[in-house]
Amino acid sequence: MKRSRLLFIPFFFITLILNLSSCGEDRWPEYAAETAQDEWIDSIMRKNYLWYQEIPQSKYLNYFSAPSTFLQSLLYRAQDNLYSYVDTVQIVPEPTYGYNYIIQKALDNDTAYYALVSYVLPDSPASDAGLKRGDWIMKVDGEVILRTNQAELLDSGDAMDLTIGKYEMETVEDEDGGTSTVAKVVETGETWMAAIRSVENNPIHYYTVLTTEAGIKLGYMVYSRFEDGTYANPEKYATELKEVSNYFAKENISHFVLDLRYNTGGQFESTPLLASILAPAYAVHSNGIYADLTYNDLLSYRDGPIRYNTDVLGTGSNLNITQGFVISSSSTSPAIAGTLLNCFAPLRCWGLVGSSVACRGFATERFISPQFPWAVNPVVCSVANSEGETGENGTFAPNKTVSETSNLAKFLPFGDPNEALLSAVITLIDGTGEE
Repeated sequence: MKRSRLLFIPFFFITLILNLSSCGEDRWPEYAAETAQDEWIDSIMRKNYLWYQEIPQSKYLNYFSAPSTFLQSLLYRAQDNLYSYVDTVQIVPEPTYGYNYIIQKALDNDTAYYALVSYVLPDSPASDAGLKRGDWIMKVDGEVILRTNQAELLDSGDAMDLTIGKYEMETVEDEDGGTSTVAKVVETGETWMAAIRSVENNPIHYYTVLTTEAGIKLGYMVYSRFEDGTYANPEKYATELKEVSNYFAKENISHFVLDLRYNTGGQFESTPLLASILAPAYAVHSNGIYADLTYNDLLSYRDGPIRYNTDVLGTGSNLNITQGFVISSSSTSPAIAGTLLNCFAPLRCWGLVGSSVACRGFATERFISPQFPWAVNPVVCSVANSEGETGENGTFAPNKTVSETSNLAKFLPFGDPNEALLSAVITLIDGTGEE
């Protein structure tokens, strides 16, 4: 898409120039530098924002405010509930330990907490330390984790010694001579984790092929963000996704599980490739409509459908999925997940397991500043499915509601068929579970 920069000089700045020139000292370069970021955001929004006509007049805006604050002053709050946003351009990934965790109350201590490891990035300090999903961090540098010190201990950025445990069920004898089962976290050892460093977060976090007890072959993929590539290689992840689709095609799978439980959103423009991979073959070969986009009147020439097709697939493979499920959780960003579910709805072959997912019915587009390390992501269009439904302000209810922490014995690694959410999907596919 051709991105143009509008020449926009508000009346406020014309007055400011005259005032500065009359002072005997030319301070315009100083003020221009301070306002340039917001002026650029303003120019992008007044051309591309879906509700650009609702942006306040320039005389009511503060062009000296921080980019995120300035953007909020432009938004049409009746429709845009902070869906548009600004972020920094990451030339290299931010330093991190490369793990996420869920704070859980210690089972045998009224004040102590444990950190249940939920997600570990490859080639990170956490993975180098041997951490994996399902591990329990019981202490940090010998200190017990409390509500008051959890951030200080677990997110300090420094190297640390971790006391690791595992969850298990123990059979104990009751006072009356009977037995009962008690849950406990048992210490298994210690490990050292290095300080934070820059770590790549590849959105294709994990994938595998499983065969259910009914003999059904299904592909499983944990997908953490809808993103085509990096700053240095804009097509890196799209190329890898095509390679992964070829792997699944060779395995001749018929069902698919797209795990979005920790998905943080991303860009809608990266979804047509995934959609063309996962759609039934008839939709791809007939160039069926995946989504129908409607822009503002300045960009109406961009209105029209996005189709499932082989051109989008390129070197990738269509998997002809006959039944698919999306896994979600309270951590799933609805920004893209809800829109994807709405676009898949007319296929009548996709379900949802986990938590409900809201649908916004809009898509953002990313514009990167040529001068500053900022990007603005305004809502640029409404997104309808092939039946003309945007799903705006709607919610997708799961076929089966499951929380991954409701049964900690089933908090297992991704791809384990006994893991809480994945096992719930498998029972639906095999027809052994109730919706």
